[in-house]
Amino acid sequence: MMPADRSQVELWSHFQTERPEVFEVSKNRLDRLIRLAEKISDGRSLLNIGCGSAYLEYTAQQRRWNVISVDPDPKSIECLKSAGIDARCGIIESLPVQSESVDVVVATEVFEHLVPDSMNAGLGEIQRVLARGGVLIGTVPFRENLADNEVFCPQCKIRFHRWGHHQTFDISNMRAILQKYFVVRSLRPVFFAPWKTLDWKGRLSVSARLVFSWFGVHGSTSNLLFVTYKT
Repeated sequence: MMPADRSQVELWSHFQTERPEVFEVSKNRLDRLIRLAEKISDGRSLLNIGCGSAYLEYTAQQRRWNVISVDPDPKSIECLKSAGIDARCGIIESLPVQSESVDVVVATEVFEHLVPDSMNAGLGEIQRVLARGGVLIGTVPFRENLADNEVFCPQCKIRFHRWGHHQTFDISNMRAILQKYFVVRSLRPVFFAPWKTLDWKGRLSVSARLVFSWFGVHGSTSNLLFVTYKT
């Protein structure tokens, strides 16, 4: 994730450093994004925005990508550096990356954490750091009902989204946002089945959802996959 405000940084610092198991369900999605990057890009430099458990960074590096990771949490960045990853502490609105220096940017489950102004600033920064013909790929939750994950704190009396989401996206509004900065190559809902985390009962349930998704029926667990490129 790549939050801009301090509360979000603290939230995801907690998950990234103390509860990395919450990212287990993302492995299939991240594997597919790396394979997609290999399919559509001739270059080998990849910037991942928001490190999570760093599964994408480690996997991409093993597949001989030159990886840069940017995240606002200093603890997570130090862990990545100690493992030999080029990790840089920063925010999406001001990426600590040279202009036109990377071939692929991955921003998966990032933009829903940002308010519109931060998202637009972040997209402008991604446009800046991508080389000509470079590719931005990523995902956001598809048609999420933000109220479904609303939490109320009885002590501070504040309502908030349990994962820190600020926006919800469908094909129409996501296309309108992305095409201000990039040429949209592909934009479609996808269900990424979390096979690695499921027992046999879970696999049966997920198999049914996967079949429905093949026929264009998507529920609350689907993602909107986007592929864009810089002219």
